[in-house]
Amino acid sequence: MFEIKLTNSLSKKKEIFVPLRKNELKIYVCGITPYDYSHLGHGRSYVNFDVLVRLFKFLGYDVNYVRNFTDIDDKILNKAQQLGNIGSYKELANEFIEAYHQDLAALGCLSPNSEPRVTEYVPQIIIFIKELLKNKNAYVIDSDVYYDISTFNNYGKLSGRSLYDQQAGARIEVDFRKKNPEDFVLWKGNNDEMFWNSPWGYGRPGWHIECSVMASELLGKTVDIHGGGADLIFPHHENEIAQSEGLHGCVLANYWLHNAFITINKEKMSKSFGNFVTLKDIFKKFDPMILRYFFLQHHYRTPIDFNCDELNASQTAYKKLVAAFGDHQIKQTSTSVPQNEIALKMFESLCDDLNTPKLIGLIFENLSEIKANSELINFTKSILVNILGFSLKQILEEQIEITPQIQELINQREQARRDKNWALSDKLRDQLKVLGYEIRDTKIKL
Repeated sequence: MFEIKLTNSLSKKKEIFVPLRKNELKIYVCGITPYDYSHLGHGRSYVNFDVLVRLFKFLGYDVNYVRNFTDIDDKILNKAQQLGNIGSYKELANEFIEAYHQDLAALGCLSPNSEPRVTEYVPQIIIFIKELLKNKNAYVIDSDVYYDISTFNNYGKLSGRSLYDQQAGARIEVDFRKKNPEDFVLWKGNNDEMFWNSPWGYGRPGWHIECSVMASELLGKTVDIHGGGADLIFPHHENEIAQSEGLHGCVLANYWLHNAFITINKEKMSKSFGNFVTLKDIFKKFDPMILRYFFLQHHYRTPIDFNCDELNASQTAYKKLVAAFGDHQIKQTSTSVPQNEIALKMFESLCDDLNTPKLIGLIFENLSEIKANSELINFTKSILVNILGFSLKQILEEQIEITPQIQELINQREQARRDKNWALSDKLRDQLKVLGYEIRDTKIKL
């Protein structure tokens, strides 16, 4: 059986994967906060973990894959309030969860075994927090509950940050009533009887406690692999470790996997930077399989600077794979690897920390020989379809479509030019170019 090597974010080393139980895999991947449409970063992360799950299944593992939804959160509530009804946050979350499912299905991602929602696990979260309080890992301030990081000696072991250089992370509110500035909230109390009643009054869970509870409820106290985007290492995953290991006294995960960022024009993708790109926007111009290919021609730990030119190159390359393998009928799916040098190198690249770029390179380098060998072409297509997740169907010629979102960007840029805000005009032009729309300027009509 092939050994799988994975780069463990905890040890910062490539390690041979050893499951908790033979031929079984328990994997927990942090999901989205559904307050808007899914973006390129989501697509990259879940395509990478989809390939990981597919590889283990190909090798005969019984995989239990859990990916959650944070369906109660400040961002969801703020958006619902902007729309005029904070009580509609559930409907808002449902809308974007449905859109997310459509996007991932288009990208060819398999459905997890479980997709728990935070709102379904509030009773269990309350019990977990009560146990942390009993264990002296947490304390109450008014109707809020905080985790006391000074009670967990290994805090910072994942991110490598010491207690002395910690900075308050995303979604952590500064509160001078806390014992330590870095203590994080487990339960957010409120005084207007909203959300759920608890021993500390009405309120809702903090962000980090949610995944600790859902992972332990569905997979047990220790999982094989816990993963997500690199932005989750601190504070989210660091705080998960503190909560879970502080209470249970055993490791939360044996292996931690994180995919690198996607940037746009060398800047981290962010709405505040004006360079937020949704999957739906990309799908208007490119087949979702092209985007999947684009992701997998980069190693999951390598940062990507997204641009439309590279997507065009990915489209050309993917069409070559379709032409070579699209019409070939797989005779029989098998987990056995042919004793052929090319086949062995191909599969070894996958097992070596999911080196999908090397695998794709080997296929193109040996395309003639692969096509001349019936066993090899059968195996190669099986890998492309069953592990890389490509449909290998003919790609329709692109249709240029001006969506309302694209038109809004065009309108914003025209206004910026009228205002002689050249910096904003250039940034909007670059964003449109990333999305595949090249703007040719004419004289400004005042």
